[in-house]
Amino acid sequence: MKNIQKISPIFLFAALISFVACRKSGEEIIALLSTTEAAEIVENSVAAKTAGFTMPTVDMAQIIETYLDNCNVPGDTTLQKSKTVAAASYNYTFNMDWLVNCSTAGLPQNATVNIAGNGTFNTPHWSGSDATTGNLTFTGLSLQDPAYIVNGSYNLEGDITGSLRRVDPTLACTTTLNLTNLTISKTTYLITGGTGTAVVSASSANGQQQTLNASLVFNADGTVTVTVNDHSHQF
Repeated sequence: MKNIQKISPIFLFAALISFVACRKSGEEIIALLSTTEAAEIVENSVAAKTAGFTMPTVDMAQIIETYLDNCNVPGDTTLQKSKTVAAASYNYTFNMDWLVNCSTAGLPQNATVNIAGNGTFNTPHWSGSDATTGNLTFTGLSLQDPAYIVNGSYNLEGDITGSLRRVDPTLACTTTLNLTNLTISKTTYLITGGTGTAVVSASSANGQQQTLNASLVFNADGTVTVTVNDHSHQF
């Protein structure tokens, strides 16, 4: 008669737990956002074609230029912006206020700017609506300076929908940008330098959340390079 070796119930339980754990590792929950998607979200938050922060920031540079003689006098305006270019479109309202701070000799030293906006945008991959807030400081106000230098932060918060996403296409998303020495040419009003960071925080209806960090480089040719982990994207 063959010997039948008994298997301990404890061993069976441990083996089952081990199997489940290994299976869970192999079927790890898919990340809510890919690095490619995060880079595209950052692009939408930056690019003028989607009314990203560069649009009101460049507009503000042009406005400040006409108010350099209004030392220490607050100013404000509202801009309505809408446009369709190829497959991209936007419709936004920006409320902006500023103050040109001058020395005792009446020479402009810097300008502090606040931006509050809201609107909608559409691209081939993403559409959404958001509210934006920005707190920026402009320097380089002297007539001899070839460019404005901008430092500060810009925040976008709202809902976005990815046209290529099959699972959780709509996300609640907050993108926070921090900008360092952004350079705006006084002749072309193109952004030709500077760096920044971006934090993209997204959540789905089922409660899944994810946060990704990105770096930004504003190139001399007017393009922007965004890097999320090991993925770089230029626009």
